[in-house]
Amino acid sequence: MIISLFGEVVVKPGKEAQEVRLTDKLSPILRSIPGFISSKNYRADDGEEIGIIRMASREALDAWVNEGVHGSAQKIADQIYERFWVQSAETFREYTWENGKRTDGELTSLFIERQPWIPNASFIDVTILGGEP
Repeated sequence: MIISLFGEVVVKPGKEAQEVRLTDKLSPILRSIPGFISSKNYRADDGEEIGIIRMASREALDAWVNEGVHGSAQKIADQIYERFWVQSAETFREYTWENGKRTDGELTSLFIERQPWIPNASFIDVTILGGEP
């Protein structure tokens, strides 16, 4: 499994509506990529926001990075964003722990997105604009 993290998203003043439109366009495409597992966003008590996208493989992530509409969005990201960061990593250890017992194994089934995507969520999925993760 490949996990991409993103955060410190700063949208340029006056570009918020453009970002929402672009995200609304790209999010369903991301979710249609073979190997897409899930996308979630979280906010810490201190206000920091982080997004997590899970893909089944490097090939699935590469398919997203090289997807045509996503590629076009990457070319205009500098017009919308002041900054954001992206980190991608491949899992090398997966296990669950329950009632004192560790169980090693692949955990994709725990993260498969089960709810439909909701446009204009409180934290926008911007790794979809992030170019090379």
